[in-house]
Amino acid sequence: MEAFFANIFSYPTVFFTVILLVLAVYWLFAILGMVDIDVLDLDMDVDADVDVDLEGMTGLAGLLVTLGLTGVPVTVVMTLLALLAWLLSYFAVHLLFFWEHGSLMSYLVGSALIPAAIAVAIPVTAQLIKPLKPLFRKVYTPPPDKVLLGRSCKVRSTRVDERFGEAIADLDGASLILRIRGEAEKNLQRGDPVVLIEYRPDDNSYWVVPEAEFNNND
Repeated sequence: MEAFFANIFSYPTVFFTVILLVLAVYWLFAILGMVDIDVLDLDMDVDADVDVDLEGMTGLAGLLVTLGLTGVPVTVVMTLLALLAWLLSYFAVHLLFFWEHGSLMSYLVGSALIPAAIAVAIPVTAQLIKPLKPLFRKVYTPPPDKVLLGRSCKVRSTRVDERFGEAIADLDGASLILRIRGEAEKNLQRGDPVVLIEYRPDDNSYWVVPEAEFNNND
């Protein structure tokens, strides 16, 4: 166990260890409903199994499409990528490093190992997310907004305001996770019933009001 901790908190594995710790905190907040699962969403829904016109796609979005890392939330891609790179780095250090931690050679070889581990992890991640794409497409792709407007759903996040909120809506036996927005003064919390009254295409969200308020206005 001592050797394990020595490896994960020494260079170069510590680089990926820190990233995984940050992602672990993020997923904890996501489970508690404090952040959106697609907080780093790039506003693109591309299936890497079909031909894609990359014209106009630049930066990180274009890179992810090129590498086949689309179709699931970016945070899922980052987590798998970091985990695989961490495993590769850990076992490379554990089995192949013959230098003392902190020595010049460990830093030189470790600096080359970081991009090498990422390069190997990318195609593996692209293959691992393929079976996940239909799942996220089903859960996160809502039907036309007219089908959902007027429906009741339950708040999933810890709060709802003008910039943040998630809800779960049942549609024909399927559970959909939706982005919702509402007035912070309503003090909506996890489990509260709300009604979808307006679709907001700018951020792919729905404006909601408490179910009791909606029924009183009928």
